[in-house]
Amino acid sequence: MHVVALLPRNLLSHLRIVLGDFHSLDTAADSAELHSLLRTSDIDMLIVDPSAHEGKWQQAVEEVVGEYPTLPVIVYTTLTPSAMRHVVRLARVGVQHVVLNRFDDEPRRFLDLIERAPAHPMADLMLKELAAPLAALPVVVTRAIEQLFRSPARVKSSQDLAELAGMIPRTLYRHLTPLGLQPRHLLICARLLRAYTLLRDRGVRLKEIALKLGYADPTHLSEQVKDWTGCSPKDLRATLSAEEFVHALATHLLRANLEQMVEDAAEPV
Repeated sequence: MHVVALLPRNLLSHLRIVLGDFHSLDTAADSAELHSLLRTSDIDMLIVDPSAHEGKWQQAVEEVVGEYPTLPVIVYTTLTPSAMRHVVRLARVGVQHVVLNRFDDEPRRFLDLIERAPAHPMADLMLKELAAPLAALPVVVTRAIEQLFRSPARVKSSQDLAELAGMIPRTLYRHLTPLGLQPRHLLICARLLRAYTLLRDRGVRLKEIALKLGYADPTHLSEQVKDWTGCSPKDLRATLSAEEFVHALATHLLRANLEQMVEDAAEPV
């Protein structure tokens, strides 16, 4: 999971302990840096203290919630009257998760909330679509694919996917190939899933989404969306519901892999 924090030094130090080596952490020193990270990085979780710096970060957090409604946010703050006023303000715009320093930020409990808070409805829909082939894979491979769909920015290559499964790429291919699956197609599928979610955020341009997902050229992302779904990114959400979009991706994924298997079988030995 990729976490971004806008926190005072003491809370940030504790958050580093909570996250350990399990998740990546980027920190913003101010609201401008926070907005820069949000524009350029695919973020799974934002952890903030809106009461820090005499409440100067409150407005920045409210702006982020308005611009990125799909981004999960946790307020991590101290128990003071001022902090509680900020918590109430953010609750009015939809922020639900609050952790109080020295009260409920015990590392294991805090980490559990961080890992549970992100909603991954698109990933869950895709995992249901692929339930049959995934059930035939070793558990470690299935879990790696689940992590890919839930946090595609973390997995940039077949090598990364193999490492998540605790094996070398050759072994990963040996497990996937009989089921008609290829790491490359799984990576594309995961990125397109994430692109659909990001397109819901107000004012986010396709160029920014492409950058977040690792595309050097947004045209490449547009072409993949069109190839896999038949829709342009501009028309995508107006044309396909989340369920229809996921079904289109799953159908293309399995068909593409089947075609590749037939092509490989036809090659002379």
